[in-house]
Amino acid sequence: MWNWIVTNWPYILSALFGVVVVASIIVKMTPTTKDDSFLGKIVSFIDHFSLAKTANDKKLIEIAKETLNPPEK
Repeated sequence: MWNWIVTNWPYILSALFGVVVVASIIVKMTPTTKDDSFLGKIVSFIDHFSLAKTANDKKLIEIAKETLNPPEK
């Protein structure tokens, strides 16, 4: 099992991020904000393990989080 994961790691990551992109599009099309906060938690989780740690990367991640988790009114 471990060998399969290591061998197919690029494909697994591509599929995971593809699902997040499609989910982001669907979330933006729905009128409720409950799904926005759920997707925001997923993005935060992925960010925790991210290797993108430059200032520009962090800025883009924060913009994504703000877009998915708008402030409460």
